[in-house]
Amino acid sequence: MIKTSIKAICFDVGGTLRVAQDKTDRDLDNITKLQKFIGEDGIPQDFIRKLSSREKSYRIWSRKTMREMDEVDLWTKFMLPTHPTAFVQENAIKLNQLWRESRLKIILPDAVDTLKTLVQRGYILAIISNTTSSVEVPQLLEENGITDLIACTILSTVHGRRKPHPSLFIDCAKKIGVRPEECAYVGDIISRDVVGGRQAGFAEITITNANGYSGDGILLEDEDPDPSPLLAMQPDHQITKLSELLEIYKGPEFKLQPIIPMNGEPENLYDVALSTMWHVDQKIPFNQTFELGRKAGFSRFELNHRIDLDLFQQWDANKFYISTVHDPCPAVYTSDEFKVNDYLISSLDEKKRIKGLDITKQTIETAVKLGSRSVVIHPGMIMCDYGPEVELRKMYENGLKGSTQYEDLKSEMISFRNRVAPGHVDQVLKSLSELIEFARPTGIEIGLENRYHFYDIPLIDEMQLLLNLSDEDWYGFQYDVGHAQVLSELGFGAQEEWLKRFGKRIIGVHLHDVKGVTDHQMPGSGDVDYSVIAPYIPPTAHLTVEVSPKLTQQELSKSLKHLEEFGIVKII
Repeated sequence: MIKTSIKAICFDVGGTLRVAQDKTDRDLDNITKLQKFIGEDGIPQDFIRKLSSREKSYRIWSRKTMREMDEVDLWTKFMLPTHPTAFVQENAIKLNQLWRESRLKIILPDAVDTLKTLVQRGYILAIISNTTSSVEVPQLLEENGITDLIACTILSTVHGRRKPHPSLFIDCAKKIGVRPEECAYVGDIISRDVVGGRQAGFAEITITNANGYSGDGILLEDEDPDPSPLLAMQPDHQITKLSELLEIYKGPEFKLQPIIPMNGEPENLYDVALSTMWHVDQKIPFNQTFELGRKAGFSRFELNHRIDLDLFQQWDANKFYISTVHDPCPAVYTSDEFKVNDYLISSLDEKKRIKGLDITKQTIETAVKLGSRSVVIHPGMIMCDYGPEVELRKMYENGLKGSTQYEDLKSEMISFRNRVAPGHVDQVLKSLSELIEFARPTGIEIGLENRYHFYDIPLIDEMQLLLNLSDEDWYGFQYDVGHAQVLSELGFGAQEEWLKRFGKRIIGVHLHDVKGVTDHQMPGSGDVDYSVIAPYIPPTAHLTVEVSPKLTQQELSKSLKHLEEFGIVKII
């Protein structure tokens, strides 16, 4: 990559340019005005508690979906859902500001001078902020005489997405006419600002914690604190006062270099991850997998279950964001060793089951350290002779599907599995009950994956039992398109049945294609009908392209274009 200077510096607002002055209660004058305006009597403190609870519910929804509502939707759907809709819609901005201004906020004392100096040094300045107000930031800039210093303002409530989604950063770079790698970002929350900026390809991230202002009587109080302050992904710079930026950014140093797009096409980033399955058995350094995946159009990555401890140390955790971790990761045993030793959460041997459970817990802890959003779990398998399935697949390949011989063997397999599966499923249920309690406080979403082999757990009815353990929205179904297609092709349940029964419980989706019963092919090259699948995929699903390392970089890009045609993946 050709090194370029930083041309633009983008800023967060809350906790970065402006902070709460103290931790006192909300201003009751504003609360009383708000109550009077909507005609609601009662004790102000009770009213504050009610709105605070509703605001908390909104923040939980917003963090999960990485979406931000505008004032109208916020106040009609969350804050005042029982009040007359037309009145709330008409006055949503006023209602929002009365609520927000009941907390005292001030701009930091050196903010204005720092911004002015950076402009004088030749930098383009912009704002990228998570906020529920469309008027507050413009008002802040105007009141402090710095509106003309800011070339672009991206507010989540207007944009529709919220950090760490990279679209805010990429949109800002486009609007000010620079490339993401020519931008720096200054914020205060690692899990939002560093993760979001890195996904977008920003060159540098600075995190400020405002400790340097303690002598000025300023106490930082963020309404939306960092859930994971100790991530593996860290900023390039850490400061305690905004004026320290002047020691870092002393002016652009050299000319910008033109982008050389791949195959003459403009570079696009898609809102989807690439599984590191694409690396397996390739003769390239592991970190290059991420570089090439990024150039192909992937904004983030999934670490698959064949990443061992050695590989885990070979990639740049500060540059590439891991949105999903596939259990077990990092793998302390090979896939075959796990099966041979029965270190699985389905094991009938209690010691081995506990060992498998501990390994999965370690995967969840890895996801927490990486700031990932979800973990994919294989719920185990039935320990038996797998010869019948191997024979059935050979018969399929030889064109014998539907023959008496094929159907008789399939019936024998089903009968045997029905006899031996319940004990293993009970062990899985026991294990998942423990994992739910372990994972709940971490904020990591858990997706139970449908499997490739008939003797793997779960089949469709077993998945229902596993999902019945919890109806919390962070625990659900990891839908593997190819696995469902293969078992459907072999005659073990229809592809669409998984979606009809569990579509609303989808946490994530593995996207690939199937030729016959060979999966992990390039989407668009096989038998999977994505027009049937697309309507079932919820907007909150964590999407991952999980394909064979045999695909070229150009085929990866072609996969994204195919999935884009069905509206499954989108350009950021």
